[in-house]
Amino acid sequence: MRIAIIDYFNHDVGLKVLFPEADYFNIEKENNKNDIYNKYAIVDNPIASMDVFKKYDTLFIVTPTFGAIKSYNNKPHDIHEGFHNFLVQLLELIKTHRFITVCFFDNFDYDYDPTLVLSIGHNISTDFTDNIVFFKRNYNKNKIYPSNVFPFPYIIFGGNCITDFVIDPLFLRIAINAKIPRVFFSGSLFNHEDFLYGQFRNRKEIMSKINSKVDIYFTGNLPHKQFMNEMATSKYSLDLLGCGDPNIRTFEILSSGSLRLAQRSPMKWNFNDDFCEETYFDDENDLYSKLVRMESTPGLYDFCLNKQNEIVQKYMNASYLKNEITNKLQNINK
Repeated sequence: MRIAIIDYFNHDVGLKVLFPEADYFNIEKENNKNDIYNKYAIVDNPIASMDVFKKYDTLFIVTPTFGAIKSYNNKPHDIHEGFHNFLVQLLELIKTHRFITVCFFDNFDYDYDPTLVLSIGHNISTDFTDNIVFFKRNYNKNKIYPSNVFPFPYIIFGGNCITDFVIDPLFLRIAINAKIPRVFFSGSLFNHEDFLYGQFRNRKEIMSKINSKVDIYFTGNLPHKQFMNEMATSKYSLDLLGCGDPNIRTFEILSSGSLRLAQRSPMKWNFNDDFCEETYFDDENDLYSKLVRMESTPGLYDFCLNKQNEIVQKYMNASYLKNEITNKLQNINK
């Protein structure tokens, strides 16, 4: 399989980590990823024209699809013109040149159907999307997607490579009995309102309510190494909903070995297993009662943390993630 990874904004080089044999193409460096580039000897390939992609039989395209359409629900939507124009040209190539497989890794925050958004935004007919696979960051388990759309929550905006987090977990280095009995949180407290899509997340409000019931070890923003150390040595870490699901914080917590206390969301993982119910909460009262139970029930904390670490080890590793993608492509191409 000759693979070209097209990551316009260098949002996440994780696919290059999983598929080192692939060629990686980047147009704009939105984030400084020099450390991860050096670690995995990643170099960008130049794009003289769209013809450069014709020698590949498989395209992996990292794209915030929603961010490339000019309107949604008949309302105008701000876009990045360069990315939009590049995607239009790329789609024209895909329509005229029969690649064996084209995979969109949609890393936008929201839980829309990417086939529908792509079709509406670029006047693409249904038969065009039939031979395309979509791996979606935010896949809502309560929605029905087309059969060629799969959950894959590991491609996320930001300066860090999620795949690198899960390949090299910290929890192997921190013993359970060495953790400080506290609930750690570090991050931005904001009120996210998107009236165009209808996504509303208010971290300020939920944190205020939580603080009325639970003592939170809130450090604010820290240098990343210090932040990871503070989290790894904390017994619990709070994972609040962000603009979309999942957060980078989700994977930082999972890789640190601190027990993740997650504000409940309908996001679907790319595996059927799940973390313990005791680690999900609906509101501040639910969080408080579950912490009381966790602290008063012998062995419950260890059980939940061991289950979390088991999931990370079993499903969040390079071999499993690469096989997940490869197997889906093989089934589609049968």
